[in-house]
Amino acid sequence: MPDALTLTVRELAAPTPTTRRLLLALGDVPFSYQAGQGGALGLHGQRERRPYSIASAPADSSADGTIEFLLRALPGGGLGRHLDGVREGTRVDFEGPFGAFVLPDDLPDAPLLFVAGGTGFAPLRSLAREARARGHRAPRHLLYSVKDVMDVAYAEELARWGEDHRGEAVITATRHAPPTWQGSRGRIGLTLLRRFTSDAPLCFVCGPAGMVEDLTHTLSQLGVPAGHVRMEQWAPTM
Repeated sequence: MPDALTLTVRELAAPTPTTRRLLLALGDVPFSYQAGQGGALGLHGQRERRPYSIASAPADSSADGTIEFLLRALPGGGLGRHLDGVREGTRVDFEGPFGAFVLPDDLPDAPLLFVAGGTGFAPLRSLAREARARGHRAPRHLLYSVKDVMDVAYAEELARWGEDHRGEAVITATRHAPPTWQGSRGRIGLTLLRRFTSDAPLCFVCGPAGMVEDLTHTLSQLGVPAGHVRMEQWAPTM
């Protein structure tokens, strides 16, 4: 089993009925990562680990001494055998960081477009916060798709997205939304993407595999160069 850091759970919260926000305390452990990267998590000492993207940005971790994850909860509220019974104070093994879903070293002052499905918002949150920390001055737009409006994580941050990122945040519900819902409905598609691609932004797409494949094809149809599209996809946790 590869070497891993052993970290302690500082906080486990339920921001929505279907997600869990996990904060791991770094303590005195030297650790660095790039925004958009992830790692594998599992209870201390056990062999089974599952990959997750980091939801915090490096500047956040430097400030508060934690790394943050947004995890999809299983029916019944659990997180799977690899994190069975995890709670505040539990020791967790973290293997990583890994991944190339990151900002370019020479980040241009051109618009950024983040497109998320479900907990695929986690690495995009990290990337957006890192871009702001690096002084990126162009708009950073977000298109965020959820099945149910109750699944929207980081709602308070999203409410001030325009102030923090100089761009627009569009949340769309694909299945369930109350009559009072003021956001969009349906899947992210060509019509919505066209609003944000006229200036050939650098695009980051993360979510379920089928969604990512469909959206990268649509971005190509809209004339976004392949070199401007970075993607990360995942399979559901069993």
